[in-house]
Amino acid sequence: MLVETPKGLRCSVDTANVRPFWGRALRYFGTSAAALYLAGAIGVFIFLRIVGYPVSIVHVALPPLWHRVGQARGWFFLERSNRAFAEGKTAEGLLYLDNSYQFDPGNYAAGLSLAKHYQVGQPARSDEIFARLRNDHPNNAHATAQDWYRALLARGSFQKITTLARDETLSDSAHAAVWVRALIFAARQTNDPAVLRELVADNSAAAKRWRPVFATELLLRDKRTAEARAAVSRPWPTEDRTGFSIFYRVQVLIELGDTLEALDLLEKHSAQLDDEARRTLRLEAFAVRGSTTALNQEIEQLLAPRFTPQNLSIIKVICAQLIRYPDAGIFERLWTKVQREQLVLSTDTAGAWFSLLCAAGAVGDYARLNELTNRLKQASKSPFIALNLVEAFFRGETSERRITTFLPILPLPLEVTYALVERYGGQTAPVPTPGKRV
Repeated sequence: MLVETPKGLRCSVDTANVRPFWGRALRYFGTSAAALYLAGAIGVFIFLRIVGYPVSIVHVALPPLWHRVGQARGWFFLERSNRAFAEGKTAEGLLYLDNSYQFDPGNYAAGLSLAKHYQVGQPARSDEIFARLRNDHPNNAHATAQDWYRALLARGSFQKITTLARDETLSDSAHAAVWVRALIFAARQTNDPAVLRELVADNSAAAKRWRPVFATELLLRDKRTAEARAAVSRPWPTEDRTGFSIFYRVQVLIELGDTLEALDLLEKHSAQLDDEARRTLRLEAFAVRGSTTALNQEIEQLLAPRFTPQNLSIIKVICAQLIRYPDAGIFERLWTKVQREQLVLSTDTAGAWFSLLCAAGAVGDYARLNELTNRLKQASKSPFIALNLVEAFFRGETSERRITTFLPILPLPLEVTYALVERYGGQTAPVPTPGKRV
């Protein structure tokens, strides 16, 4: 307390006995603030747990771990999204999935699923997410590019395919053959070989590896067929370990009508190709040559064994063949075998069933087309009304004649998608003509 002295008011306590109080004040206020913070954290934690977020009190209380809260919210909405999709509630599932990715942009699985779902109704948003995933997840960049390519191909976005395929050709050596084929396919669809000329002039090792393929394709684009035939007939460098160069050379010979030479080249280098590639090329060569007996024998051999998960790709190969070279008789034999063996419609076999749907439409078997449409609709958890439009497309009853309007909703193998785009990529759909590529 203060007392009166000759020199004025002074503290009554001796200076030696005065103790500072700031430390105690700071401890008091610090303890109070910590208690309030902890109480707030506990309150937030309880709220989040009541909502259902799988969070820990540690994630809520420690600022360095706050990002885990966003991740937990993302997983919460992802789980609800999966549940909604399983129950056939597509719109609800898509909303939850979007929320999941917004709360946790680092969740690659959620982002990839969202990009795939958006390719039908919001293609620009789908491309934006694919590009972000490819940039933000470098370990998955090449896998993301392949998923993105499938989406772009189904929509017929060939300019974007060209850019993506060029970049991947120059950077992804393990899967370069896939991207070289994509580049050639896109160049043919756009009738713009500029990217091929660019790559022929590129002296990088990745580009030089494929220079014979690009140079030959340019000869074909320039109508220099004699030079193209000579180019694919002579031996090529052996840097391509994937076998795509052989596949391409055989296919070019078939396109030029030199089917015997194509079959000889295929037989000579058959070990470099997988079963699907060999079967695809043999069927195409026989169809172009008009060798009905050889074609039927090949089909008979393919259909001889029972369908198993290991050989189910046979259906894909035959369906792609029938889309390119319609033959109602061959489709009937394939359908009879599918029926006889009672092929189950499941997630693993969906690609085969949708391939059968497209093959039925391509060969003009409208009774089977309708039967397959109804069966696939019944198996779906949602009404899948869009399949009626697909059926109408193959019947020629829609004003839209580009298959890419409908491909994004169809879970098809890549080879079948290629075949459909080749045949139905223009304004009008050719009338089925057995034994002739259309």
